[in-house]
Amino acid sequence: MGVLLFRAHREKVAAAFLLAMAVTHVVMVINVSHLLRNGYQDFTIFYTAGKMVRSGQASRMYDPEAQYRIEKEFAPNVLIRQAALPYIHTPFEALLFVPFTFLSYVPAYALWTGLNVALIFVSIFLLRRHFAELKEISPISLVLAAAGFFPIAIGLIQGQDTILVLLSLVLSMILLDEGRDGLAGVALGLGLFKFHFVAPLALIIAMRRPRLLAGFVPIALSLGCLSISIVGLRGVVNYVHYVLNLERTGAGGAIMASDMPNLRGLIDTAIGLRMGTVGATAITLLCSIAVFWVAQAGVRKGNESILNMFALATVFPSALVLLAKAISQKRPLSRADVVMLVLFFLTPLYVLLWLRLNQFVWFGLLLLWLLFRLGRPLAANGSLLPEAT
Repeated sequence: MGVLLFRAHREKVAAAFLLAMAVTHVVMVINVSHLLRNGYQDFTIFYTAGKMVRSGQASRMYDPEAQYRIEKEFAPNVLIRQAALPYIHTPFEALLFVPFTFLSYVPAYALWTGLNVALIFVSIFLLRRHFAELKEISPISLVLAAAGFFPIAIGLIQGQDTILVLLSLVLSMILLDEGRDGLAGVALGLGLFKFHFVAPLALIIAMRRPRLLAGFVPIALSLGCLSISIVGLRGVVNYVHYVLNLERTGAGGAIMASDMPNLRGLIDTAIGLRMGTVGATAITLLCSIAVFWVAQAGVRKGNESILNMFALATVFPSALVLLAKAISQKRPLSRADVVMLVLFFLTPLYVLLWLRLNQFVWFGLLLLWLLFRLGRPLAANGSLLPEAT
């Protein structure tokens, strides 16, 4: 009965559900507002890095004691923090947050959140304008999809930089589809503050679209030189040691495999206790190499669409594609599709796995389902995303 009702009024039912999830996120913000004012959120690390650059302490950006001293200046009432919330991002990204340090912490956080909301609107506008299938659902439904999607909401609440990565990938995907490979490389390169994600994606795409590197490589080199100019060559070396040490120690509980809904998290959670950290890391590395090899082989042979690679690598656009397919009256809808789509947008599930059970890693199984579900059209006709207009 529920599936029949959904089929008859797909977009209205979906919009009502997404609105309920969005309201849940608003309630969540209200409940944690006192924590946000005191500096519990991840924006703290960016504000700290910006203050260190502005005050001439950039060379100590990866010194935990220096970080903690700065954090205590503007967030002294974080009771659970006995050491620095570690800044593990690239040196050049800290420059982006220097202007925010001219404001006190709370106004700076509010400004950063407002800018991220604007970037979400820009990303939705670009995706809907470029891909015909997304035009089949209303702009309001797309906005509700963003507001009702927990990863987007938590990224905003925490003051993270994930929205910047989203915009970088959306721009690159569209430019590639328009045949402007060099500019696509520039857009993708601007997301290199997530280099562990962006660099492999660029290499895979370059297997078939090598002109992408004409834009990507200069940007990568420029950002590398910029990082050296900020923290010095020794600072870059310290950054590498700093990140590796945090990975080894878990940053006092700040970095936990059980919070990672990815390949590493699943492997480490499933076999880490039996094989130890070194064994789990080795298996994760081997599996990552295997995934990279399969992906680049598919792209090189032409079996994988470049747009599909972006869609399968970027959760929010993938979720929009899935939602558009579910809402469209032109496509059959199975009960399994409805259940899995609801789970994907169901905020209480995220809260249960992440905040209550500390087992957010198992959300990775839903991501595997998303990969399978969106990959089926690819196997059938070589295309996942709709044709660009």
